[in-house]
Amino acid sequence: MEKPFPASKYLLMSLKVVLLSCFLGILAHGAVASVGDTTHPAKPHNITTIFTESTKIPFNQWQKQPWTVDSTLYNFQDYIPQYTLGNTGLPYVPLIFSTNPNPIGFYYGNNYLGYQLFSDSTIRYYNTRAPYTQFYYVTDPMIHQFFHFLHTQNIGKDFNFALEFHRTRSAGAYVNQGSNINQLTLSINYHTKRYAIFADGIYGTYEIDQNGGIAADSDFSLSVYSDRGTMPVSLLAARSTFTEESFHFRQFLFMGYKGGDSLDKNPLLYLSHTFRIAGNTNIYSDPGPLNFNYYNTAFKNDSVTYDSLHYVELSNDISIGAAKGWLSFLRWEAGVTDQWVHYRDARTDTTMNNLIAHACVYDTGRTLYNLQGKEIVAGTQTGDMQLSACIGQKIDSLQTIRLQGQYSDQTPPLIYELYYGNNFRWENHFNKTTTSSASLIYTNAKWKLSLMLQAEQITNLTYFTVDGTPQQYIPGIPIFSAQLKKDFKVGKWHLNTNNIYQYISQQVPLRFPQFVLENSLFYENMLFHHALQVKIGVDVYYNTAYYGYAYNPVVDQYYVENQEKLGNYIYWDPFISFRIKTFRIFFKLENAGSGLEGNYYFYALRYPMPDRTLRMGISWDFWN
Repeated sequence: MEKPFPASKYLLMSLKVVLLSCFLGILAHGAVASVGDTTHPAKPHNITTIFTESTKIPFNQWQKQPWTVDSTLYNFQDYIPQYTLGNTGLPYVPLIFSTNPNPIGFYYGNNYLGYQLFSDSTIRYYNTRAPYTQFYYVTDPMIHQFFHFLHTQNIGKDFNFALEFHRTRSAGAYVNQGSNINQLTLSINYHTKRYAIFADGIYGTYEIDQNGGIAADSDFSLSVYSDRGTMPVSLLAARSTFTEESFHFRQFLFMGYKGGDSLDKNPLLYLSHTFRIAGNTNIYSDPGPLNFNYYNTAFKNDSVTYDSLHYVELSNDISIGAAKGWLSFLRWEAGVTDQWVHYRDARTDTTMNNLIAHACVYDTGRTLYNLQGKEIVAGTQTGDMQLSACIGQKIDSLQTIRLQGQYSDQTPPLIYELYYGNNFRWENHFNKTTTSSASLIYTNAKWKLSLMLQAEQITNLTYFTVDGTPQQYIPGIPIFSAQLKKDFKVGKWHLNTNNIYQYISQQVPLRFPQFVLENSLFYENMLFHHALQVKIGVDVYYNTAYYGYAYNPVVDQYYVENQEKLGNYIYWDPFISFRIKTFRIFFKLENAGSGLEGNYYFYALRYPMPDRTLRMGISWDFWN
């Protein structure tokens, strides 16, 4: 059995330099002030603001504003993604097409657990005038636990730290279907007139029991298997284990204040430095006996499987850009990123390097434009590039409309080109995948309306075939989609709707349902002299039938299937929730129609969704 790659030694080696850099930056701009005012205002949740790093990036024109803690009942009962492999914590099933390109440079492959976890780009930073703590817990009569803990507080007015812990543990209804997801994050942010830093550390361990799905879809409707725990599955003891540890920070030095005026808040330039180190370990194990009706092949050992791979990524970015003191209609940023990756599996031990140049120009006025470009100018993936352009109009403070386009020409993710395991092996050299897209987006905050029209074409698509191996589809694939989000309100009644249309030919190896409908109909009111808020309603999910995807647990990826059409089933989830000040509780009956409107509810082949399940969740926010 191989030992995990010692990613921690690279982390420790770099932490000294990083922490010294941050410490000297803070000292250079003054010591932390004394603790600020912690008195409670009339609406305590308004004293804590939240933002991501993208909110603070100067050239992000569309997400400038932070948001406040949401202690309302809005979507309170939606604590996990709807589209999974049938148990809380299992990988997400791709039902909705996304035009976002893969990260430029090294990219191992799609992480379908990532939708429920924090990453460097989604981790949250805080600013609070009083210490804030949140508990959120969900359970059901089965072994099912969802827990989220957050504590954040300011030390002085300029420094904040936040500690978050996320845990999902669920046994599931079927044999070997359990999940055990744990992620701990620590974030800090510090800012003065001339200096700012955002930093985070992430540590996660994720264990997924892999049963390969039920042995046959036809078993699902047989009354003899009404006890789901007796239904035959393909794999009885296989498991995937993922470990993630990363440290990331971005610091800004603001320069060029006019005339030394201490009241001037508009520097001319900023210099930024971004550092990231991350280690990942992926292990797939099956202690046997191996089911060769499922695996087909064993290259190394015909009794057990133990596949492991490890990679460490280290990157540094230096950028300079125009700050608020520059002309508003012609601001810019330019920089360079150095990326180093060490990858190892049972056969391969290699390093990869990329030097990535990037630049953008943009406007911050009423009519907005933004042109961005990235290209790998030297290294393993030389020539990979991403281009984007956006022009829009802020019609008023509540309405925006914008037209944006993207183009990318990139090396496929590493999972498509290299894998060496007991049951699957390949080494490919695919052509670069080219994507181009155009989108029209309109938002109206007053009407609570969002509309998006989108067209995209993909050439040289990489995908997984029915036998579990990757292939490349050379011809161009056109994709058209539209999305309408609208919140309706009549008196105390509400209808929140998200309707998605997707057109992709079923003759190509890219599969999505034509329609995906997500709706929530509910009644909401304040009772007992506004002391109690109550919300009662039903969440409804539906997608049209289509030949979709099956899941390969060995490589944690999806492949196209042509055996069964999935979808054409309505999921009804009635719920009731209450709020008293900052205490909230909900009761939700998930998939209430199971057995009543049909016995075939799958998002991926041979992975049925749970039957009717009653769940309860509580959340409590504290400011003190």
